[in-house]
Amino acid sequence: MTNVARIGAYAGWISVVGIFGYHIGLTAIVGQRVSGTTDVAAIQTYYQHAVIAPASIAPFLVMVAVLVFALAMREVLGAVPGARFLANLGLLLAVAELPIILTESSLEAALVTTATSGGDVLPLFRFWDVLYNSAAYVLEAGWVGAFGLAMREATGFPRWLPRLALLVAALQLVNMSAIWVGIPDAFTLVGNVFFAFFFVGASIGLGRLAAGPVRVTAMQPA
Repeated sequence: MTNVARIGAYAGWISVVGIFGYHIGLTAIVGQRVSGTTDVAAIQTYYQHAVIAPASIAPFLVMVAVLVFALAMREVLGAVPGARFLANLGLLLAVAELPIILTESSLEAALVTTATSGGDVLPLFRFWDVLYNSAAYVLEAGWVGAFGLAMREATGFPRWLPRLALLVAALQLVNMSAIWVGIPDAFTLVGNVFFAFFFVGASIGLGRLAAGPVRVTAMQPA
């Protein structure tokens, strides 16, 4: 279990650096992304930046680390009496998000091709926007919330982390509604910043468990 926690901590740090490094880097190079709009000119202008297509490979790689992190969280938290169901649910929802991330990253590369070739970007963009900026947020809220509830009795994790996890889940549900009710895309940064804090706190907790005996009682069968 100590080795599992160590691997999970490494994967957590790789995940937070990869996810937010990708978004920050892309914003710095290309500018603020477009979301929740039907302005074809704005969509075409954004996706005519050729760098978006090769950059879309990064989420493919980062999702491997996220899944390793989620599996480690399930293994550690599933050993806490009464928390196995929540730990399993967290892993299941994290796995369910994988095809969404793979699809939305592929769509971004396709949007670059469509925008630069003069095709109609709006239907493809709307599909991407609903998938990534609505559906994915629901699953993120679910797995963060499930892991947060599961770690309430776990040692090693920061004591504030379960409450932060529930806050992140609530904010991600708000983000889910952004494209439908007209919340400015910049506002979703609030939830995503707290999402990063969750990764940091969970990675710290896994690192603490890796540094010493995992003090959870009554190991449950897998």
